[in-house]
Amino acid sequence: MSTPVEGLLRALGFAGPGLITLAIFYSALRYRGKRGERFSLLNHFISELGELGVSPAARVFNTGLILGGLVLLPYVVWLGFVFHSLAGWLGSAAGAVTTLSVSAVGIFPMNRLAPHGQAAMTYFRAGLAMVGCFGLAILLQRPGRIVVPQAANWLSLLAACCYASFLGWLTRSSSRETPTDPLDPEKTPERPRLWALPILEWAVFFSTILWLFGVAFLIRG
Repeated sequence: MSTPVEGLLRALGFAGPGLITLAIFYSALRYRGKRGERFSLLNHFISELGELGVSPAARVFNTGLILGGLVLLPYVVWLGFVFHSLAGWLGSAAGAVTTLSVSAVGIFPMNRLAPHGQAAMTYFRAGLAMVGCFGLAILLQRPGRIVVPQAANWLSLLAACCYASFLGWLTRSSSRETPTDPLDPEKTPERPRLWALPILEWAVFFSTILWLFGVAFLIRG
């Protein structure tokens, strides 16, 4: 039987990603780009929704990320105590960096590209570490103390693959002979109809939301 505090912390595992998801899709529905185009998951980066002066709901998007990251912070820290293991505590440390980076992406929108890029890259790297460490914590649970079923690690594996694929493709895109900033759509002469990097970024988003919801749902009180 979980305590009221544990119940509240578990609820934050739903509230944080829920708030971020609502902010993202509300902003996407209202989006009109510099050429009047609608937002597409196939060739627009998530961060474009927060570009002030371009995205009509940019402030909603940025505020949603700031608040969503802060709401998730105590949840991911608590997860380490739930597992009570080194892997769990490392997951909490990586999770704290991840959630604070989400908030930083909202604080520094695309209009401030240098700090925005640093916040975004910190998120992707820490996010991979977070799902990897928590996945290890789930895998190494003692038989008599299973707090999250092993089935949750299918979600961990999916999220880790999405993060690794995005970071790998980004590294590949950055090392071409004519280097450009692959995360800056303004540096791309013509936006492709199908753009691998934004598609992989959306895969990271959906797999992370699924992982957060799944683990929060499966934690045993």
